[in-house]
Parts: sequence; C-alpha cells; structure tokens
Amino acid sequence: MVKYKLHENGWTILLEDFDFRSATQEDINDIAKLVATNTCVVCKNQNLSTQDEVRIVKMFKDPQYFDTRNENSIDNMFRGAEVDGSENIILRVSAEKDEEGLTGIAGHDSEMQWHANDQTTPERKSIVWLYSVKGSKGSRTTYNNNIMSYEHLDIEKRKILENLKLTILQNVSLREDEDDGTAKIENYTPNLVVENIAGKRGFYFPFLQISGFEGLTEEESKEIINWLSEYTTQEKFCYHHDWDDGDVVIAEQWLGIHKRWPFNLIEDRLLHRIAFDFPDQDYKS
Repeated sequence: MVKYKLHENGWTILLEDFDFRSATQEDINDIAKLVATNTCVVCKNQNLSTQDEVRIVKMFKDPQYFDTRNENSIDNMFRGAEVDGSENIILRVSAEKDEEGLTGIAGHDSEMQWHANDQTTPERKSIVWLYSVKGSKGSRTTYNNNIMSYEHLDIEKRKILENLKLTILQNVSLREDEDDGTAKIENYTPNLVVENIAGKRGFYFPFLQISGFEGLTEEESKEIINWLSEYTTQEKFCYHHDWDDGDVVIAEQWLGIHKRWPFNLIEDRLLHRIAFDFPDQDYKS
C-alpha cells in the first residue's frame, strides 16, 4: 500500500515520499481506491515529463482522447490546448499561447466557478488529473467531498433527496462575467444521489451546471439548489489546494466538484489536465 496521511480536514489524501515516475500498477490501483473513497488525492514534488504522464494515466483506464484537429468534432474547441507528444490526451490549462497564438483551456484570470467534468453525458470520465508544470504558486483550487456531505445529512433529508433527478445544462460558462447561453440536455437526467465504484453514496451535484430537478417547479428546484449548494460547500466538506509547481491533484468527478479561484498571473501558470476512469479491480473489499 502506498504511504499517505490525511490532511487536517480529515479526508483529503496526501501521498508521502511517492514518485509517480516509479509507480507500479499495484501503486496506481491503491491510489485509485483512495480516490474512490476519499474523492481527492494530492501528491507533491513531482518532476514529470509528458511521456511520464501518459504512461501513468494509462495504468488507470481509458484516458480521454481529444480530436482537436477535426473541424467536425466538438473537440475542435480545444485546438491549441493539446500538449505535444501526449497522444492528444493532455490539455494545457493556461492563458499561455502556443505557436499558433492559441491559449489553453480556462485561460481567464477570473474565478472558474464550481463544476464537475463534462456534465453532459453518462459516459463522462470519472477522474481528473491536474499536474502543475510551472507558474502555479499563489493560485488556489478548492475541492469538495459530497460523500461526506451526504453522510452528514440526517436520514429524513436524505430520503427527500434520494429520488431527485437532475436537469442538466450544456454550454455552461463557469465565469461570472459571461452569459451562459445554456440549453437543457434532453434524455439525460442523472440521479442527485449516486453510488460510485467503491459503493460510496453521495451527491452528484454540479449545481451551476443544472437548471433544476425533473418533475419539480422552477421555484421548488431553486429552493433545493440554493440550500444544498450552500450546505455541500461548507468549509468542513472542502479542501483548499494552494498550488506549488510539481503538484499532482487527482479528483473524483461524480461525488466531488471543484473551483479555481481568481489568479492574475494566468499567462505564466501551466497545468496539465487529463481525464480517465478507474482501473478494473475490486473496490469494495
């Protein structure tokens, strides 16, 4: 088992004396179990090449491929964000421009509001990896734990929420200074309360990426969204990651959401982002 300790919040996993460059499949399986049960795993002081990252995430499962050069693909919106030599599975998170003058994703310096990975499809990847390459010191990302927020709720409130289904939005802007231009996703209404691969129950609740709950009025939905968004982002359910170069943060995307705080040196900051799934193994024993 990989060596780790718990953050002072009691739930975030902090790997100790670990170097991803020498990670074995057994190590990756152990880390995947920790992600599944605790939603967020942090590892500092890494020095990874692009080839290292590709090798590592392939030991998880099915990293997301971005077809950025196909003008007929929705992935074309990420053109310029792809990392050379990454087999189009790593995207740059940065305002730094490439040789074509294109920035990476999330290149604005304002807050990137609470969200989860790709809310529009049930085939969405369950894990997001962020690796700080350079210029990240002074920036902050906050993650929440919706396993804990669910478990801390009394039984009666859980029963009220367990049968609710989300109305999902597409084309959501996560910037306060931009209009959403959103539309509802048809024929996809995921449950508010879900069970992940490790049998952990909690809230799938990217509250800024939904319009309400199926079968409820706009007013009824708004009341629940306002209350539950404030409840699930309480300090005790949050981990604030203050970035240093060389940090890796791996976060579960069904039972946790995250946000990036404003950072005015976004052109100097470069993170690598990869999305993938849990490797096949027994998570419940």
